[in-house]
Amino acid sequence: MSDRAILSVEDLVVRFKTRGGIVYAVNGVSFDVREGETLGLVGESGCGKTVTSLAVMRLLPKGSASVPRGRVLFEGRNLLELRESAMRDIRGKEIAMIFQDPTTSLNPVLRIGKQLTETIRAHQRIGRVEARARAEELLAMVGIPASGRSISEYPHRFSGGMRQRIVIAIALALAPKLLIADEPTTALDVTIQAQILDVLRELAKRSGAAMLLITHDLGVVASMTQRIAVMYAGFVVETASTDLIFAAPKHPYTVGLLHSIPRLEDEPTDLVAIEGMPPEQRREPVGCPFAPRCAWRIPACWTTNPSLRPVASSPAEDADHQVACHNPPTLEEADAGRPLRSGFGAAPGPGLSAPLVVPGEGGLERP
Repeated sequence: MSDRAILSVEDLVVRFKTRGGIVYAVNGVSFDVREGETLGLVGESGCGKTVTSLAVMRLLPKGSASVPRGRVLFEGRNLLELRESAMRDIRGKEIAMIFQDPTTSLNPVLRIGKQLTETIRAHQRIGRVEARARAEELLAMVGIPASGRSISEYPHRFSGGMRQRIVIAIALALAPKLLIADEPTTALDVTIQAQILDVLRELAKRSGAAMLLITHDLGVVASMTQRIAVMYAGFVVETASTDLIFAAPKHPYTVGLLHSIPRLEDEPTDLVAIEGMPPEQRREPVGCPFAPRCAWRIPACWTTNPSLRPVASSPAEDADHQVACHNPPTLEEADAGRPLRSGFGAAPGPGLSAPLVVPGEGGLERP
């Protein structure tokens, strides 16, 4: 893995116009994906992970979505400034995306061979016979049995896991330098999830492609990634190596995510839920978006949204550990999942109010 960033997202902002007003979906997100690495982008549903990836691919819905600020640099080129024709050349050939639902990713009225060969021939000047041979090779590579016969079948003839393998084959057809996998195992059962992750891991290793893996499943990122960026309410609140995120989380939200996972221990322990609900994102953020749910909040959290800054205690090899928090938990508090010092949990000061929260049922989506 190289230290050179193949993708740099800088201060990305995405807004949506709705009947209910402006939705502040992504609020100044920044992260790098380095050559040959897999970066995990994690957070609960609705935090802006998928919107960020669609902004990178320039696939946001026209008319309702806008990107008022930010840059998306791919090998030095700002994708947000390219003509659509230039962006079409990049999609599939240099950056490919795997969507979470393989059923809607495939055209139900076209044979899978047609969908594979169309992808290949759209970017390469090769004949039908050569493109078909390449398609059969790709299907075999992702574990589709009898690829010579399967290539003539329609998508409905395959199981969900097999359809996701086909989607992966299409994404890898042109050997892209960057693969964006958006919840690639969400619609699959646990056994098939493990198989798909094994396919992704092996193919990324074989091709040397970088990968942006989007998920809410911390078990997936633990086994697949070298670094993690944690998102909350449209912000990146913590980023570090995968080992350090699990060993020494520094943001209260990351601590809450880790303590919501069942653990294999001699003595059973209760899961520690994150109280409250995610903030309503129909008004511009004021203060830290996690403050209403945070046991470590202090008065500054209500008025000032902290920016990402290096964690001073990180060892030299983890110098890129950054956290957006006015009052990070200590290592002991992160391990306990609660504050061990007193004086936290401050209410809003005079003239201030807690950010709006989303009404409805449920709470944090458990990993």
